[in-house]
Amino acid sequence: MSKSSLKTKAPVVINGNTTVLELVAAGLIKIGMLETWNKRLKRGAEKKSDSLSQDRCDQAIAFYLGMTYKPGDRFRKKPIEKAVLQYGISRTMMDKSIKRLVDEGHLVNNAHEVNNQCHTRHWIPEAE
Repeated sequence: MSKSSLKTKAPVVINGNTTVLELVAAGLIKIGMLETWNKRLKRGAEKKSDSLSQDRCDQAIAFYLGMTYKPGDRFRKKPIEKAVLQYGISRTMMDKSIKRLVDEGHLVNNAHEVNNQCHTRHWIPEAE
């Protein structure tokens, strides 16, 4: 066989106009990767949506606590969970909101004093 009878492909040059099918044909990516990338894009959109929902939940929990409890009144999470569940706020979202309020100093708890999480109480700090 002579060298001239062998057909050699020109190397693939990737630029802004290269299609996914060209990359698959060149063997640079597998067709299964498309499904993986689409799942990642979907998860990213879901996380953004969850973040907006959590912001709304934070506001709702803060509003509910401010309207329901006075500074110094100690409360458990369970009654709050039952009250806001009807508005589509889950226990997990409520826990994140309360944790955020504690971290920002808007709520205080006795978690460091108790051995069992069930005995944890939260309260709005009294003004000094």
